[in-house]
Order: sequence, then structure tokens, then C-alpha cells
Amino acid sequence: MIYSSVTFIVLPGIIIISIIIENIASHLLRGSYVWQYNKPHFYLSQRIYMRFEFLVMRLLLAISKVWIIRNSRFLQLFLVKSITSLIQSEVYTLEECLKIIDSLYKEYPNAYVGIRICPCRQAREKYDKDLPNITDLTFVYSKTPGVKKHVQFTKYISIKQAKELLRKFDNAGLIHTMFGNCGNVIDGAFSLAICNCNRDVCIPLDVGLDLDLIKILYTKPHNLAIIDQDKCKGVENCGKCLEICGFDARIIDKKNGKVKIINDKCYGCALCAHHCPEGANSIKFLPKNKLNFYQNLFKNIQERYLLKEN
Repeated sequence: MIYSSVTFIVLPGIIIISIIIENIASHLLRGSYVWQYNKPHFYLSQRIYMRFEFLVMRLLLAISKVWIIRNSRFLQLFLVKSITSLIQSEVYTLEECLKIIDSLYKEYPNAYVGIRICPCRQAREKYDKDLPNITDLTFVYSKTPGVKKHVQFTKYISIKQAKELLRKFDNAGLIHTMFGNCGNVIDGAFSLAICNCNRDVCIPLDVGLDLDLIKILYTKPHNLAIIDQDKCKGVENCGKCLEICGFDARIIDKKNGKVKIINDKCYGCALCAHHCPEGANSIKFLPKNKLNFYQNLFKNIQERYLLKEN
């Protein structure tokens, strides 16, 4: 009885304190006033956060499984909004990622790209023999000499290799997501991270779907999948899009056995369009919904670089 009472009182306090610490740490390590790549403290903040990001993910996953969090919408919203006030999550298609990289290197030809292991895999200690494990791509540009050697990546790769990897990740069914507080150009420097997320591993996606917080964790989608019902062969003969959809945005029409899209859940990642053997899936661009990362990073780039079509 005493144990239960202590647990009921102490555990919520630990959770709330952990959230506050994570919030403060994120501000200190990734806030705009610190996250300036031409400043000396960039080295320390970048290295510390990248070294221990998997612990932040592990904490998020652990907190989401606690009874009081699962039964309190207030605490759920407090947890998620404390994170999303600092860390954005936005889904992009393969084609968009490739266009962004091309326009980025037109503007910053001396930028470099590093790749590292997925922090969610590290947090879960869940490594795959078939799917890629080293899937986080980060593009960095700074006027400060020596930044490159201070940042912890598994290795550095060329732009050509980065684009080849993005295609490989897309073929493997990984969702291209721009994560983090890193879409702005500050003093002519920037960092842009493209995470390539596995539905079974990604902790933000897992927590968002599990607690029905996906609309808060992820920014409003700028794409929407559509299905040509005439081309769709139905789940008995195919069902590939059901299998590959990472957002549970599809249901089976009981009348004809074909797939229907739940528009409210679709984030337009385009994996269904790329993997549908019948070409029944395609992507519609939603111009009213802005592309936050892209617009933040390239707000000063000329009109010819903006994405106008999918």
C-alpha cells in the first residue's frame, strides 16, 4: 500500500521534472540563440546533443508508457507541446528531398553531409539485419573552420552518395522526415537533418500513433495520397499500400475489397505511390499547407528554387 502511494505521488513528479529538464536542455543545446554554427559553442552543443540524443528518445518512449501519462490528456499534451515547441517534424517525399538537396548545393556548394546511426534504433537497441540502420543524414554549412571534425557522424559522404542513399531508403520503405530545430539560416550557416524513419522503430511516430498525438508531433502535411480505384487490384490481389503506409491512413472498403485513404491521417510521404505495382497511388500537392523546413531554410533563395510541383 505504501509502495503504491509513493509510486503514485513520486512517479508523476519524476515525469514532470524529466520533461522540464528535457525542455531546458533542448533550449540550451538546440535553441536559436545557441544553435549558431559560426559560434564556438556550436562544437560543444552539437557534439553533446548528437551523442546523447538516443537518451532523449528513450526518455520519450519510457514516459509515453507510464500509466498516468496514458490516462491524462493534459500530461500528454504537456509532454508533446514541450517537445514540439523546440523540435519540428515534417514529412517530405523522395522527390522533394532530392530537389531540396539540389537547391541547397546551388546556394551553398561547400556544404557537407554526414550520416549516422538512427538514434531511435540506439534508444531501443533494435538493429536490423535486412533494413538500413545508419539512416540519419545531416547537411551542414558553416563559415567557421574546423566545424566538420568536431561533429560526431559515422562518416562523411558526397552529395551523390546522399542522393543514392535517399533512393535506397525509399525503396526500403523508410519515411523521409525532417526533424529538429534546424531549418534556419543563421549568420550564413545552417544544419538540415533528414531522418529516414522505419515505422517499427521511429519513437516520435510510435508515440504519436499510440497516444493519438500525431497531428501535434508532426506539422500539417503538404501532400495527400490519392487512389485510382480503377487501377487498384484490391487487398486480396495486392495490399502493398496497406503494408507500407506508416501512418495507418488506409482502410479496406468492405464493398469491393479495395483500399481507401483516410485523408485526415495521410501525411503524403509518397511511399504508396512509389511501391504500388499497379500505379494506382499518386500524390497531390496541397499548396495551402506550407513546407516549413524548406521555407525556413530557403526563404531568401530566389523563386526559381521553390517547389511548385510534385
